[in-house]
Amino acid sequence: MISRVQQRLRRHPGAARLVSIAGLLLIAAAATLGVRSGVTACGPQTSGPACTAGNLGWIALLAVGVLAAVVAGSGVLWPLPAIWTVAALLSAARGDVGSTGFVVVATAVGLAALGAAIWVDVSPRARQRRARRDR
Repeated sequence: MISRVQQRLRRHPGAARLVSIAGLLLIAAAATLGVRSGVTACGPQTSGPACTAGNLGWIALLAVGVLAAVVAGSGVLWPLPAIWTVAALLSAARGDVGSTGFVVVATAVGLAALGAAIWVDVSPRARQRRARRDR
């Protein structure tokens, strides 16, 4: 099913760009909602509020955003963790932080994923350059 959607999007590059941008916006919304809801400070074992769909809604937004961006198939991965990290830090800078632990973990995971995505995006091109230079 996903490959069928990808084939249709390839025929309509404008729609593919819109889906890709929508995916990035959903990832930014997930980071903002995660920082504001403070999922690590909810539940009966903490002094925070009970975990609800509002506290965990960022997971659904993140999953749909990543799926939309991957299905749109821009060919590069680094914008996904980059937008996550920037949106989480900007949301934390505005002040409504539900959990500082979430901000720290979101930033650390975002930076690690950004480094991995850049490596995945750059390594095939670097191998091609080395192969051309060696010929």
